[in-house]
Amino acid sequence: MNNLKQKVAVVTGAGSGIGRATALALAHEGCQLAISDISASNLEETRLAIEAIGAKVQAKLLDVTDREAFENYASEVADNFGTVNIVINNAGVMVRGSLQNTSIEDFEWIMSINFWGMVYGSMAFLPYLKQSGEGRICNVSSMFGMMAPANTGSYAASKFAIRAFSEALRTELDVEGCGVSVTSIHPGMIKTAILRDARVDPSIHEQTGMNQEDAHAEFTKQAFNTPEKVANAIIKGIKKNKMRVLVGFDAYLVDWATRLAPVLFRKLATRILKMDKAKRQKAAGASA
Repeated sequence: MNNLKQKVAVVTGAGSGIGRATALALAHEGCQLAISDISASNLEETRLAIEAIGAKVQAKLLDVTDREAFENYASEVADNFGTVNIVINNAGVMVRGSLQNTSIEDFEWIMSINFWGMVYGSMAFLPYLKQSGEGRICNVSSMFGMMAPANTGSYAASKFAIRAFSEALRTELDVEGCGVSVTSIHPGMIKTAILRDARVDPSIHEQTGMNQEDAHAEFTKQAFNTPEKVANAIIKGIKKNKMRVLVGFDAYLVDWATRLAPVLFRKLATRILKMDKAKRQKAAGASA
């Protein structure tokens, strides 16, 4: 799929961040767009930006956790455009907090969006992708789909699951030889609002001494990758039919470390966290 002109691309979570950047990049490539999001105002902004580029666009409010709604949406897109060539399952959220402090409700919430939303999107559109004879599914995982640090366990679990699903489905489709393939996307730290909008266990604020806005601001300063960089990497991955796309030096570093020295890497991460904890306890004692 070297030429994306007039290809029909579906993007979930297109109202902001990686989703919006990817939708706009695909529009610049000449794609027709079917975009969705759970935020009406954000979705409208993306729709207007795509129309300004001159691309055909269909915008739909969609809760990716609603399987029936997703299946109906896939049918609507196929009826409207006549075919479907690319599906970007991007919608995602974050939960911060230790696994021991993460409620079952929050765990179910993150898995329903990050994992099940991706499964519903992949399976709902797969028959239409097969009919096109040339299709791509891109599922947005994370560098936390390759490593699982403390206090992001539920998020990492969802992203590992995306990677596993994507690689298994890719193999099955390759054996089938139907012209459809799957790519998992693994960005490093990206300047998006995912941390600002996350569900956060209060103990995290106590540990770090930062509220959610401060944590988001600090994350934004540290994140040197942009949504536009991820979007460009996704498009390259589609054209080259890559199994896995890494975005950012940090993602490559995690991939390298977990491949070559997984035990040492985990021990080093644990040691750093222990040192940070001791430092905070010392500072708290000094100020008491």
